[in-house]
Amino acid sequence: MSQSVRSGPLRAVGDAARPSGGSSYNSLAVGYEIEKKEMERSSEEAGSRRWEEEKKREQEELRVVKLALEKGSREMRDLEENERNRVEKETMVKDEVSTNRWARNKTDNSQDGYVKVMNPSELHSDSRMLEGTPVYIRDPHFSWVPATIESPEDDKKRVKVRVRLPSDWEECTVIPPGRSIENMDFDQIVKLTDYPNNELPVQNVFSALDTVGKNDMADLTHLHEAAILYNLKARHREGNPYTRVGDIMVALNPFQWIDGLYSEDKQLFYANNLIWQASATKTPRQVTNQAHDGPLSLATAATEKQALGYEYEKLGIHPHVYETSSLAYLGLAHDGTDQAILVTGESGAGKTETIKIVMNHLATVERSRPLWPESDRNSISEHGSEQVVNRVIHSNPLFESFGNAKTLRNDNSSRFGKFTQLMFDVESAADAARGGRRIPSCHLVGSRCITYLLEKSRVVKVSEGERTYHIFYQLMGSPDESKESIWKEGLVGTDITDFSYLSSSFGSIDGLASGENWPETVDSLAIFGIYGDIFLDLMRSLCVILQLGNITFDSDIFDGEERSNISSVEALQKLSVLLGVPEAVIETAMTKRFMVTRGEEFTISLKANEAKDGCDALAKEIYARVFDYLVKKINAYTKPPGTRTEYGTISLLDIFGFESFAVNRFEQLCINYANERLQQKYVIDNFQSVKKEYEDEGINVFDFSLIDNSEVIELLEGRLGLIAQLNEECVRPNGCDESFVYKLKVVNSDSSCLLQDKLHFPYEFAIRHYAAPIKYDARQFIERNLDKIPSDLLVCASKSKNPFICEQFQVLLTKLEESKNTPALKKRSEATKDLVTSKFKGQLTSLMTLIEKSRTRYIRCVKPNKGMVPRILDHALTVSQLESAGLVTAIVISRESFPNRLSYELVMERFKFLCYKYSDIKLGTGDIKIDSQILLSYLLAGITVNTHKGRVAPFACGKTKVYFRVGALERIETIRQEYYAERAIQLQTWMRVRQTRQMYARLKRGVTLFQCNIRRWMARRTFDKTLRSAISLQCFIRKVLASLELERRQREHAATLIQARWRVTEPRQQFKVAHAAIIRMQSFFRMVVCRKIYATKKKEREDETVIASRMTMIQQNFDDASTIQGTVFSVDEGLLEEVETMFEFLRKEIVTLRKKNTTLKKQLAESEADKRAIYSHASSVDHSYALSKIRVEQMAKSNTALLDDNNMRRKEASKLKNELKLQQQAHEEQLNQMRADFDIALAHREMELKNMQSNHHSTVALHKREIQMIRDEAERKQEENYNEINRLRDEIKRTQVTARYSRFVESFHYLFNHDSHQDYLAKLMDVLETTQASRRIGSSPVDDDILRQKDSEIARLNEEVAMLRMARGGRSSHGESEDVEGNRKEAVKSMVYSVKKNRQQRKAHVQQLQALASQLGETISYGHPSQMQNLVESLKDAIKMGEQSNSKMDREMVNMIDFSSMYFTPTATCAPESFDDLIAENQKLRRKLEKKNTCKKCGHKRSDKKEDRSHASTIEDDSSLKRSSV
Repeated sequence: MSQSVRSGPLRAVGDAARPSGGSSYNSLAVGYEIEKKEMERSSEEAGSRRWEEEKKREQEELRVVKLALEKGSREMRDLEENERNRVEKETMVKDEVSTNRWARNKTDNSQDGYVKVMNPSELHSDSRMLEGTPVYIRDPHFSWVPATIESPEDDKKRVKVRVRLPSDWEECTVIPPGRSIENMDFDQIVKLTDYPNNELPVQNVFSALDTVGKNDMADLTHLHEAAILYNLKARHREGNPYTRVGDIMVALNPFQWIDGLYSEDKQLFYANNLIWQASATKTPRQVTNQAHDGPLSLATAATEKQALGYEYEKLGIHPHVYETSSLAYLGLAHDGTDQAILVTGESGAGKTETIKIVMNHLATVERSRPLWPESDRNSISEHGSEQVVNRVIHSNPLFESFGNAKTLRNDNSSRFGKFTQLMFDVESAADAARGGRRIPSCHLVGSRCITYLLEKSRVVKVSEGERTYHIFYQLMGSPDESKESIWKEGLVGTDITDFSYLSSSFGSIDGLASGENWPETVDSLAIFGIYGDIFLDLMRSLCVILQLGNITFDSDIFDGEERSNISSVEALQKLSVLLGVPEAVIETAMTKRFMVTRGEEFTISLKANEAKDGCDALAKEIYARVFDYLVKKINAYTKPPGTRTEYGTISLLDIFGFESFAVNRFEQLCINYANERLQQKYVIDNFQSVKKEYEDEGINVFDFSLIDNSEVIELLEGRLGLIAQLNEECVRPNGCDESFVYKLKVVNSDSSCLLQDKLHFPYEFAIRHYAAPIKYDARQFIERNLDKIPSDLLVCASKSKNPFICEQFQVLLTKLEESKNTPALKKRSEATKDLVTSKFKGQLTSLMTLIEKSRTRYIRCVKPNKGMVPRILDHALTVSQLESAGLVTAIVISRESFPNRLSYELVMERFKFLCYKYSDIKLGTGDIKIDSQILLSYLLAGITVNTHKGRVAPFACGKTKVYFRVGALERIETIRQEYYAERAIQLQTWMRVRQTRQMYARLKRGVTLFQCNIRRWMARRTFDKTLRSAISLQCFIRKVLASLELERRQREHAATLIQARWRVTEPRQQFKVAHAAIIRMQSFFRMVVCRKIYATKKKEREDETVIASRMTMIQQNFDDASTIQGTVFSVDEGLLEEVETMFEFLRKEIVTLRKKNTTLKKQLAESEADKRAIYSHASSVDHSYALSKIRVEQMAKSNTALLDDNNMRRKEASKLKNELKLQQQAHEEQLNQMRADFDIALAHREMELKNMQSNHHSTVALHKREIQMIRDEAERKQEENYNEINRLRDEIKRTQVTARYSRFVESFHYLFNHDSHQDYLAKLMDVLETTQASRRIGSSPVDDDILRQKDSEIARLNEEVAMLRMARGGRSSHGESEDVEGNRKEAVKSMVYSVKKNRQQRKAHVQQLQALASQLGETISYGHPSQMQNLVESLKDAIKMGEQSNSKMDREMVNMIDFSSMYFTPTATCAPESFDDLIAENQKLRRKLEKKNTCKKCGHKRSDKKEDRSHASTIEDDSSLKRSSV
């Protein structure tokens, strides 16, 4: 409270005391400085520092408080919303209960013990299948996919769902090859009959904050296989590998090491909450059980608390293997009960790592005891526990080195089963009480290990992509010093390619099988006394195994007999030196067999393959002896000290999970047999123990065969079971695998678990296991069951100089000699004891005996995907493992059993006060059982549990107790806790209000006084501090700003000068270069042009000079000639012509020269233009050259970078190619596996299809016969009705013929005397024809002869009517009254209307029968018996209604005919005797016809030949069915 006051009012006062202006700051500062003193300043500075620290601390605390308040407000909003939803739900439940009032008498309570609560979920089984409900549907690739119901169909047996995958589906789900998620958004019609109880599995909708799934499957609202799958997927995606399923811990392999998951803090957390503080924690479940079952142990209480789930959530305890180990330690320490933890799973699921984690925790849990006293430390040192713990922990690396190998599924797969018993010295309860310890101490004092089914065949042969045991690779990767000390000649300078048994293996595995692990293995062996010569002998034995693999054999023919010899001479020499046996002895032992038969001794030469098999058998036996020796050494060094034999034990079982491959052999049979025994143990633990109690209390127990596998156990280990048949075949001379399979199928033919298929090969058989049906290949069953090594090789190995091999094989040779000396009568029984199955059966029996004496806990390891990729789940693989692990069986048990029980007295004592919530509840009947039923029916209204029987009530009432199903008691306890929580909150609210008011009054007085004294000092201190800070800050800021401004200006000025100088220098240099180049180019160009001009002008000048000289000469000649002519003689005419010619030539030459001159001027102008263009081009070339140079430099740099990038990408491409090749190989292997699985599934589907087809054919034949019988019955009834109508009609005629005969004749004549009456008769004939046609096509068939007879009569009547019309055609009708004519017309109209109505009714009836027939045909093709039965009943009803309507129509027709005859006047008489004779003759013909068409065997009446043939085939089918049934 003081903190809030400081941060509130005082701060406000300080803020208010601050002046606002800068001038007031200075004036106040002067006044304060005068009054201050040095002592006050120092004290104030110290106080200010303390105050600042307190203020910072207060601000931090205030921030934390604000965050907590915000979080609390969010939680309160969530709680309010949840409470609002709960209240609304309870209100709805109240309304439903009030409308459907619970009422049940006392006599009804003793029927089956179940209380039937009327609620909508039980009244309507499909009420959950509503629109918008999130569900799961089956998918062939993803097992289960989420969907949403769009709309239910009309028949309520199908629903339309919308499949839409989440956005993160591809990130956390393995997509099968060839499958894309792009088309996974579609609508689908789903048949509810394909799902249990005709309901789709409903999704569990989590809150927005709950994104990691539920810690315990018991917390899931809807518990089924799909819910478990998606809950595990959600947790695996978030990095939570562990989940509870009841008392089972499911562990998904995360394929990565999660930080902090296995830290020491985590171990301490689980130990403190589940062990050391367990005695102080009691749950409501514990109290209720103590009330009627006596005191409950702490370990059992913790297990019960684990089953509840929500208690763990409140404590913050998440699922972990440390939880299982802690509960096991608690059960051993407090209750003194031995514990057992069974760890199962397939290869790669993480069993080995889980065992190591649990073992390390159990070995060190005692150290986590709080306030560990020194006396305990001394006692631990006295017990030598530290050394024992060290040995137990170091045994794991040895088992991994000698017993683990790489497989296709796992890099570190255990190839043997291991049962480890950790032995603890448990302190008595009295000693613990004297020492002040609530939990007695348990000190680990030793351990014992038992191994099963070592895979010896892996030593000599491994599949592609797998490796042999790690120890061989560690040996090959050891240092040269170690190799030289072990076997210098064969190991130094070699690698795995030099040994045949290792050459097919891949490279090293980091951290598992490499030279780096060699020192750890050597140190671990030294801890168990294997060092020095013993270590060398052991390693040399491994070298012998490797060298045996290099021995090769050839075959040759000698005297017509094939013989073998050793072709690898060098390998034989090395083996001889290593083994210490001469080469000849080794070769003789491997290539020949020494036989003794009837006292005769002879030697047989072996073939090459037989010799190689013997060599491999020797190698396998040596490794088996090495492994057994190692186990004995570990047990000897970890056994408890002293002679004491009784210790508390916690056992750990690491064994193979259920296996199913494409080809299953002898090893898979043994593994699945062990899993069947473990599954039987689990079923007995969880249900068989309470079965008798349910029966005594009168509670109906569900069908135990749903989870019981005793029939499979009987088939495997019964007196005439599989093991007995196999052992008998092994000891029988010339026994073979096919004979074993034949005897197994014949002797156990009545077993439903032995699946027999005609398509099986003679060496194949199948067994229906609890997880799935498995088909086994029995080839080499006898050989592997015998597991014998030839005596010659035993003798050879016993002569070895290696002490280890010699000693081990001497023991085997001694046993062999003893067996030879056994009497003949005991030899057969003794022989079966040494077989593998007999030994394994005995080991399993002893193992189950040990487990039955212990409290068993289960850890199911699951491998989420085959690629070992973190946080990705393979749905199909995970679902198959869930089935194999028995988790589906656990769900069945949890649904069918009652984990909680209370007496009637305790129910009323604990929950009676909750009846206040229901106003209409009435208790006090006087019978506590009825009161308890009424109370629980209201508290659990609206809740049902889904079982194999459907949805049932969540509780059952026995004779003395009430039994609750999963979640029912937890719900009632939750209601009870909420009631107490509400009352506690009210009390707390009242007390807190009172305390807060008192505290507030006290604090208010103190705060007021404190504020008065400190406000002035605070204001002075704040102002002074602010003033100093402001001045200092201003000075500093101004200084910094000025410095920054100065520095900026200096940089700008310097940069300006540099830029100016640089900008001048560079262009100037460029200009000079360009200017000089241009001047040179201009000079050259001008020189060229001037030279051309000069040459031209020079030539012109020379030409002009020549012309001028010639002109001068001519002129002179002319002048001379003129002078001479004038004085002496006249000019010659020829000379004048020549002159004229010359002048003309000169004129032309001048013109030509002028044109050339003009042309030259033009060329000169063009040259000037070209000069200017060249000058500009030269300048641009210079600039381009400079730019090109820069670009070349840049491109050179880019080219270098690109070359480096190209090289890097080439390396990456080669690496990716290699990875792609590996992935392609893996994909091809997966594809082959999938093809094999698909072939097996296809074979199963074909078998099922054939069975379905045979069932369909038999069903179709049966329904055909039923339909035929129904049709025959309908025809018979129709014929009877028709005969009855004829009989009645004949009687009517006989009764009326005498009285009306004369009137009928007169009417008949009158009828043919009038045209209207003729028309009426024609219409009547048309009606008769129409009626006859409708009878022919109707549902009631008439005999063809009768139809033809009636047709002939109608035709005859038509002819007579036509003749009468022709004879009476011209006559007209006179003398008839208008009233009679009107009555006749009305009769005709009524007859026409009746005929039309009858036609419509018959047509509708025919259409209805056709529709029913088509539906019946479709139903027969689909094979739905219930729908076929319904359609047959509908067809019977329709036929019956048709018969009634036909009879009614016939009666109406007769009445109309009789009624119409009243309007006709008789004119003549006729003898009635002729009609009687006609009627008698007609009846006689009818009786003959019926007798002719009636079947003599069954009385069936036939109507045509086709029906006759169908009836005959039906009779033949019936007779064949009778013969087959007999």
